[in-house]
Amino acid sequence: MKKIALLLAAAALLVSCGGVKVKVTNPLKIARTNETVEIRWNDLLAKLPKATPQDIIVIAPDGSQQPSQVIYNGGTEPQALIFQATVPANGTTTYGLKTGVRESYPAQAFGRFVPERMDDFAWENNLIAHRMYGPALEATGEISNGIDVWLKRTDSLIIDKWYQPGFNYHADRGEGLDCYKVGRTLGAGAMAPYEKDSLWLGNNFIRYKVLDNGPIRTAFQLDYAPFRVDTFTVTERRTISLDANTHFNRITEVFTGDFDKMKVAAGVVLRGPGGKVLDILNKPIKMVGYWEPLNTDNEPDNGHTGIGLVFPFEIKVETRLGYLLASTTIRDGEPLTYQMGAGWSKSDVPTSEEMTQLIFDQSAKSTHPLIVTVQ
Repeated sequence: MKKIALLLAAAALLVSCGGVKVKVTNPLKIARTNETVEIRWNDLLAKLPKATPQDIIVIAPDGSQQPSQVIYNGGTEPQALIFQATVPANGTTTYGLKTGVRESYPAQAFGRFVPERMDDFAWENNLIAHRMYGPALEATGEISNGIDVWLKRTDSLIIDKWYQPGFNYHADRGEGLDCYKVGRTLGAGAMAPYEKDSLWLGNNFIRYKVLDNGPIRTAFQLDYAPFRVDTFTVTERRTISLDANTHFNRITEVFTGDFDKMKVAAGVVLRGPGGKVLDILNKPIKMVGYWEPLNTDNEPDNGHTGIGLVFPFEIKVETRLGYLLASTTIRDGEPLTYQMGAGWSKSDVPTSEEMTQLIFDQSAKSTHPLIVTVQ
């Protein structure tokens, strides 16, 4: 207790020396560990008018420097400062903001265009990895705008390593593997128009733009060529971000075209015997989950993959067309944001029950975000 008191006193001293306090409050009865909080850059400048992206630092409760990232959202001017807070249930943790020499923070989130592998776009954090398929692959006849999952049991970033020539990422060498099959589907929770009880799939992305890239958050945009939906044509922009220490991506979809309203659905591919739709008790229904059967591609036991979808609004859920579908209605040009997460039984989500709890907790955290007060 004495050591904790001394650390807290040290943090208070650091904050008082030319800095400000940032109180992060948790309104839930569950502890929040390494969860991203955001301070708008203009709000930060109101307290520290001389701060710059090069010298702003966050002070943790123990007096050390807390890793942080300045967010640009694809522009040239800073938009926000993010860092990850740990707050007890129904509690408050105080951090500090001041100017100084920023330390070098190891990256925990990363994404990049991969021209050496048929124009993939791959992204990851310390828990999970994903990829989408680009124009060079489409030129070979392999068409898919679904989301792929790379399963990890290492907190190291693996994209560059796994894409090295000759590396077989379909075999588990102790770090994980790619055993998730996407094909001409939505894969692990991508979204598509859902008109006339049919899914209308676009092709591979045609353009990409990296918005931010670590150490805490990687974010990017993918644009898709116009494609036909029933009697009209739409275009799609998909914006994805992934923070460190979470299994869940934030996905924002914008569809534009010759429509006023359009039904859309996020779909998780159903794999047949041994898989199960997770029993998540939520009313109104705002989340769904699926636990895949044992994967035996190339190996007798590649474990189970869990997929979860979390929405900020009520959705309609059904199993049809080979998917677990979560649908709603959007307007032309209206952004729709939801979350998609994946876990692996051979890593930190060993059972379907734990995957269910992970999805449930993510929904609760999204509904009751950490409250940030800059003083």
